Amino acid sequence: MSKISYSYQELISDFGEEKIKKRYQVIYDFMKSFIERKGYKGKVSISTGLLNQMLVDYFTDIHRLKEFHDIEYVNYIKIHAYSAYWMLKRKPIQIIEDDADNIELTFVNEAFIVSYIMNFLHESDDNIYILEEDREDYLEFVKNLEYSLKYRDITARMLETMIEAFKAGRTVEKAKK
Repeated sequence: MSKISYSYQELISDFGEEKIKKRYQVIYDFMKSFIERKGYKGKVSISTGLLNQMLVDYFTDIHRLKEFHDIEYVNYIKIHAYSAYWMLKRKPIQIIEDDADNIELTFVNEAFIVSYIMNFLHESDDNIYILEEDREDYLEFVKNLEYSLKYRDITARMLETMIEAFKAGRTVEKAKK
């Protein structure tokens, strides 16, 4: 029987404090790097409270998935899809110096999530390159992902399907060669 509420202490008990801290640090460092890369230093800040809440929500969902499916581990696609979903919901990157002319800044969390997902999609293959003839399709995928994050109702399962579809498309490309 599924529990109605799930406390932070239960998260620590189920996942271990080190695993939670490590996940926090990985996401925080990636956000920090993204902010520096985009030149947003001084314009945005990482809300540790929202990042903490995002992780509580994420680990709670992962706990429920494991409990429902009676499994010990979830796959990396689910990990990244559920992380991205809760980042989208909680928006831990906060604007601290507004710039009405910079639409990109308005959607900083969505842009970060695209970067986070694309990094995951490419991290397992060291020799990723995009053929010039495929560049337009690739950029269209990235553009559609960002548009969807900005303007569509997104679920973690939808993000999981998008990630799976991208990976399946790469498999088809490998088979063509």
